[in-house]
Amino acid sequence: MLSGKALHTIKACRFCWMCRHLCPVGLVTGKESNTPRAKALLLDMEQKGTTEMKVYAEDMFQCALCASCATNCETGYEPPVFIREARRNIVANGLAPDYVMNVIDKLMAADAETQKPASETADVLVYIGAHGTETAKEMAEAFGSVLTKAGVLYMTLTAEPADGNELYDLIGETAEVKAVAKKCADAINGTGAKKVVVLNPSAARMFLQEYPAWGLELSAEVVTATAFAAELLKEGKLKMKQAEGVVTFHDPCRLARDLEETEPARELIRAMGYELKEMIQSKKLTKCCGGLVLEAHSPKLAQLTASGRISDADRIDVSVMLTACPGCRSVLQKGDGKAEVKDLFVLLNENTL
Repeated sequence: MLSGKALHTIKACRFCWMCRHLCPVGLVTGKESNTPRAKALLLDMEQKGTTEMKVYAEDMFQCALCASCATNCETGYEPPVFIREARRNIVANGLAPDYVMNVIDKLMAADAETQKPASETADVLVYIGAHGTETAKEMAEAFGSVLTKAGVLYMTLTAEPADGNELYDLIGETAEVKAVAKKCADAINGTGAKKVVVLNPSAARMFLQEYPAWGLELSAEVVTATAFAAELLKEGKLKMKQAEGVVTFHDPCRLARDLEETEPARELIRAMGYELKEMIQSKKLTKCCGGLVLEAHSPKLAQLTASGRISDADRIDVSVMLTACPGCRSVLQKGDGKAEVKDLFVLLNENTL
C-alpha cells in the first residue's frame, strides 16, 4: 500500500522527463527504467492492474536515493518518497532480489549491543557512522587527532549502534527501522553528551530529520564534523600549515542537499592553502557517487556511478578529489578515473599543527 503523498507524486512524475538528465545511475547505465519517471510509470501501471510488483522489483533498488531529482524539481515533487515506499512493499511481499535481502539480513544481524562510552566526562560525543568500513575508521582516527590538536576533549561509543539510515533506504519507514533508531538514540542520550559531532552525513540527516519525525529526540545538539571543524578554525583553535595544489570537492548528497551545508568544507580546504576548483555539478547540484547502500547490494552499478562522478573531476583537469563522507570516499576510490580520491579530515590532520 502506498501513501497518499506517494500516489500524488507518482501521478505527477509518470509522464515527466524533466529530471531524467540528472539521475546519476540513469546517466551511466542509459536504462530508462533507472529514471524517476520510469519508476513512477511502473508503479502507476501496478495501481491500474496492468503490471505486477515482481516486474519492477529489481528496478526500484537501482537508485541511490540521492534526491537530485527532488532538489531540481521545479514543482517540488519528491520521487524518493514513492521509491522508498515501493521498496518497503517489495520486501514485505518477499519479492526483493536475493542480493538485496542478503544486505538487509546482514544489517539486521549486525545491530551492535550498546556499551558504555570510552569516556564519561566529555561534553562532546563523536558519532562515526558507516560502521564496518575501513574508510570510516581511518576518517575517525584523523578527525580525533584534529580534535586533540585543537584541545577538544571528546568521547566515542565503544560499540556504536547503527543509526538506521541504511535500513531506512532499503526498507523504508518500518517498525524495524524505528527500533534500530531508538536503540541508537537511547545510547547517545545515555552518554549525557551536550553535543554530538557526526562524521557520516547520512547519520546526521537521520538525527536531524527522521528521528524528530519519529518522536526520537536527542538531548544533545547535533553538528556535522565539517561544521564543527570549521567552527574550531574560526575560533583560532586550529593552526594550519600552508599546502599547495589544486583540488576539487565532491559534496556528499546528504550533506549538501538534505542538510543544506556546503561552505564549511570549502572553508577548511581554503584554510589549508589549496586552490579549490569546482566541478560543474557541485554544492546542492552535486552528482551522487552511488553511496554505500547501492554498493552493498550492487557493487558493479555503484562502481559505474562512481566512475561517472570521477570523470567530472577529470573534465576540469584536477588530480585530487576531496570528500567529507566515509561512504563517498569508499565508493569513489573504487571508481575509474584519473583523479585521486582523498578524505578531507585525513588531509586536515596532515596539515594541522
